[in-house]
Amino acid sequence: MLKFALKNMAIKKVQVILIIVSIIISASVGVLAFNISSQVSDGITNNAGYYSLIVGPAGSKTQLAMNTMYFTEEPLGTIPYSVYTELKNNDKVVKAIPYAMADNYNGNSVVGTTPAFLEGKELSDGALFAENKTCQAVVGARVAKENGLKVGDTIHTSHSAIEGDKHEKGIVVVGILEESYTSFDRVVFTQIETLWEMHEHEGDEGDGHDHDSHGVCAILINTLNPTYAVQLASEYDGKIITHDEEAFTLQAVEPMEVVRGVLDEADDTKYIVFVLCAIILIMNIIVISIITLLNMYHSAKEISLMRLIGISMKKINLLYLIQNSLIGLVSTLLAFGASRLCLIFMSDYVSSMGVVLDIGKVYLPEILILLGIFLISVIPTIICTFVMAKRDSLAE
Repeated sequence: MLKFALKNMAIKKVQVILIIVSIIISASVGVLAFNISSQVSDGITNNAGYYSLIVGPAGSKTQLAMNTMYFTEEPLGTIPYSVYTELKNNDKVVKAIPYAMADNYNGNSVVGTTPAFLEGKELSDGALFAENKTCQAVVGARVAKENGLKVGDTIHTSHSAIEGDKHEKGIVVVGILEESYTSFDRVVFTQIETLWEMHEHEGDEGDGHDHDSHGVCAILINTLNPTYAVQLASEYDGKIITHDEEAFTLQAVEPMEVVRGVLDEADDTKYIVFVLCAIILIMNIIVISIITLLNMYHSAKEISLMRLIGISMKKINLLYLIQNSLIGLVSTLLAFGASRLCLIFMSDYVSSMGVVLDIGKVYLPEILILLGIFLISVIPTIICTFVMAKRDSLAE
């Protein structure tokens, strides 16, 4: 029966190909839309939960949050290091981490901070950079893989994307992060003093740096409780400080509040995509049903011949059920493969949002979508064969 079904499919290859393409389009779009929206939402939400408050220069709250949590966008500017010192010594603060972004390494951002910024991150090799020694770096998994880096290698960062614009002073790779499928995979992390050194005189060891003469792009804060976060936000948002006769206006943002706004906008887009998927799915049902009905109509003579040679209607029904089940199974498997391929191509685009797509990440609703579409591809056959069996006066 299986061999006969395969031969029958080969004879009607045009109709079979049309059904397969229809199923692949509807299934892959639905699965892809759900996977990407879920991974982006998970990635953004997870990162936002790390900190209670972010203090930085006045400007776009979204830009400040996206830059510090996901390494996207450009920094808004700098604020005096003394703000970090002040917050670090505040009784309401559990942890304060300075953050600066400058330079790049082969297109990957270079972030200056302290080892506390990488707390909880797993290393595949090496160790974290020392807080009191400059020119050491921990690189993300993708940075290491794409540039063939290993512990002990020396890298030269650039102030711009120009190949010949690299700093003469090198940075030694002391650690490589375990791949996490997050924005951390594409960043080079070093001591904040290293960035200061790179923009001062070559050969400076950095031990004599006057920290207060330098700036930071942001300060990441964890407070003793949420109430303290609200109080600090109220105190520092809009605060104006003067340093070296220059005025700086601060802003304080609560990461989760910013993320909710970003996700609300993303949800609107996601719903539009899901509506389009639903339309495609409805069209898919119509196409499959029509093609199935046409196949059964054109197969009337074939069915009559099989009935004349003694083949029961039950076996004929089984033949068409096997045939369309094979089409549905192959189509949904190809659709799943197509969705994974699309994830690879879309990874670079999504990384601009600070999220690295995990090609192996599969959500339960994706399986349910594929299962539902498989059933949709088979149900019209069951209905048609059932109706034909009822009408067949010789049915057994």
